[in-house]
Amino acid sequence: MKYALRSIATAVGAMAMQLVSAQDVHVNQLGFNANSAKEAQVVGKGGSHFEVKDAQTGKTVYKGKLSTSKYWDLSGEYLQTADFSKLNKPGNYYIESDGKKSFTFPIVSKGAYEEISLWTLKGFYLWRASCPIEKQYATFKGIDFSRKAGHPDDEVYLHMTLGDENHDTDMPFSSPKGWYDAGDYNKYTVNAGFSNEFFGMAYEMFPSYYQQLNLNIPESGNGVPDILNELKWELDWMLTMQDQYDGGVYNKITSLSFSRFYMPERDLNDRYIVGKSTTSALNFAASMAMAARIYAPYENVFPGFTKKALEAAKRAYAWAEKNPAVEYENPKNVHTGSYSDKRLDDEFQMAAAELLITTKDKHYANRIDLTYDYETPVWHNQESMSIMLLALHSKKVAGLVDTTLINEKFKMLADNICLQAECAGGVAATEFRWGSNGFVATNGVIAGLAYYKWKDAKYMKAAQGCFDYLMGKNPTDYCYVTGFGSKYPMHIHDRRSESDGIAEPIPGYLCGGPNKYNQQDCGSAKYQSSRFPAKCYLDEKCSYSTNEIAINWNAPLVTLIGIMTNR
Repeated sequence: MKYALRSIATAVGAMAMQLVSAQDVHVNQLGFNANSAKEAQVVGKGGSHFEVKDAQTGKTVYKGKLSTSKYWDLSGEYLQTADFSKLNKPGNYYIESDGKKSFTFPIVSKGAYEEISLWTLKGFYLWRASCPIEKQYATFKGIDFSRKAGHPDDEVYLHMTLGDENHDTDMPFSSPKGWYDAGDYNKYTVNAGFSNEFFGMAYEMFPSYYQQLNLNIPESGNGVPDILNELKWELDWMLTMQDQYDGGVYNKITSLSFSRFYMPERDLNDRYIVGKSTTSALNFAASMAMAARIYAPYENVFPGFTKKALEAAKRAYAWAEKNPAVEYENPKNVHTGSYSDKRLDDEFQMAAAELLITTKDKHYANRIDLTYDYETPVWHNQESMSIMLLALHSKKVAGLVDTTLINEKFKMLADNICLQAECAGGVAATEFRWGSNGFVATNGVIAGLAYYKWKDAKYMKAAQGCFDYLMGKNPTDYCYVTGFGSKYPMHIHDRRSESDGIAEPIPGYLCGGPNKYNQQDCGSAKYQSSRFPAKCYLDEKCSYSTNEIAINWNAPLVTLIGIMTNR
């Protein structure tokens, strides 16, 4: 009844939002800080001028010339750029050109992205397992997204394939806390490790900013930055996933099959610890090595945690060295996400980089291979995470590795992102497949990190292009983050959001985005724009290929927003 009543209160606003159609002027719907670059894209090739108009009065406040048109083959559009960077007066505006209009957007003196910075991080609190989500921490724009606790995970069982003389599969284990991985209720160490790296990177780039960012979560006010309070919920769970006998790390906590679409407290399926792999151990080692470094100043709040984390990291890495090729595959009776990976040297690089930065032990430097042609990292291809981390901490590792070559390699990676962003779409994206929005966010982080290091404007332009794309400057005109902008996803593939009885989606989540390669989950007839990859997006619950959410997409978005906020 509680959920049904809340849904009535939000239904009218949601229905109105659904009637918003695509625009002929693409723009970042969250708006801009007054002193930042500001661009929109006008669809077409014959326009010459554009106007920025006051949203309340309709009066023109700025006039400008459109760029020459460029064709973007990934969207099927001719696009002209409207640059209004010189407009710095705070207000609410829209862009008009030859009868074409954009959505309304604000210009503010500063702080344009403070709310989305908070709620994309708050999304991880809303993802928490093993605790209730309380109203006082979960109310967004007057809507209560609280829920009952789900998955205490105080009694989970080792899968039958893990039993031996040291491991009794009939004996329950306790493995509470952690975040749900995506739109399902399982918890995976591999994806956790990849996601955690972006938390650490954001914090180590902008510690002062995150030290004052109050997320309003249960731990707020304990003397620890809330970004680290939230991360610790995941790290505490991960520590339960290490085998205390040999130091190896288990792959996941899962039911045997994905649950139905109902709220977490209704999912009473048995839960199992499944698998042990080299990639699990190395992702765990990277996270714990990072934790040992960034939590060290807060030993008074979390006594013994940094020592425990570093010891756990070393044990996991040592296990991986002894077991360098243990791949994970789902047992026959397990039918949930596997995060299988047949290439393991990239995880060795990431874990070695984190351990080297934290310990300065040359043993880990021996694993750093700088001969790679580095590409955008994803959960199964993480060697570029190592080059990003080492570039960020080049002063700490000087004398241990070739920092000149590290900076050269990272610069090559960042320069490639800039080249990609020179396309007509203005975004560093060369194709659109599963999780394309996470890929764009990660490219934005790479460019933003390069700007952080070298203050070259071309890197910020590329980062801004990625951010603007995700916030609505794209061929679908969706701001791809739930709850933000004029047009955002309403029907994300997420069991909580589709089962809570609330018309509005849970806020702060980046959906997967356009995906050219899977258009069958809702039936191909529903993908009306399938000819052009950048338009292959569907705002439907069934579209897990484009509209699911996941921690490994939200985490780089958090870091990108941190970069845009602290530029």
